[in-house]
Amino acid sequence: MPSKFILSSLFITIALILMQFIQNDLLFLRENIQQGELWRIWTGNLIHSNYYHLALNLAGFWVFVLLFKESMNAVQLWVSLILLISGVGFGLYFLNPELYWYAGLSGALYGLFIIGAIYSLIDKDYLTGFSILIVIPTKIIWDHLYHSGQINADLIGVPVSTDAHLYGIASAFFIGLLIVFNHFRKTSTVSLDN
Repeated sequence: MPSKFILSSLFITIALILMQFIQNDLLFLRENIQQGELWRIWTGNLIHSNYYHLALNLAGFWVFVLLFKESMNAVQLWVSLILLISGVGFGLYFLNPELYWYAGLSGALYGLFIIGAIYSLIDKDYLTGFSILIVIPTKIIWDHLYHSGQINADLIGVPVSTDAHLYGIASAFFIGLLIVFNHFRKTSTVSLDN
């Protein structure tokens, strides 16, 4: 029987595919959000500009799943994803007033990798943890500074929002601090009890 983490990942994958059929109702559209359709702050992260865009994000998501299926559980996956989607959505809404529309999971996905890396470090998988914590932020900073997202933009047919990626990893580092604090709080409580 597959783990709850894998089952949750399958559910997320199927949901992302099905959401493409109601893309217009879920797209992050600033004007609609301002008119009260607040769900778009979150759902804009869950739909994609086209099926190439969706396929790229799902491929990245399943790399994440395979890398961190031993380090994370289903609850950690769901909580992390909800917080990351919130961080990206609110970041884009409040910090990018010029952004009219947005679609895609990549900002939250980069954040998931950071959170997975933190859980790997807690599990003493230092190679995976430190590699991800070096590679992902370096790539995001490089893309942001040198506008190197053009290859992906050509593939998905729309501009890449590197700010969404920044908000994703910034949210992840904040969440990571909470994870580390909670881990040390639990381990110090266990030590005091012994």
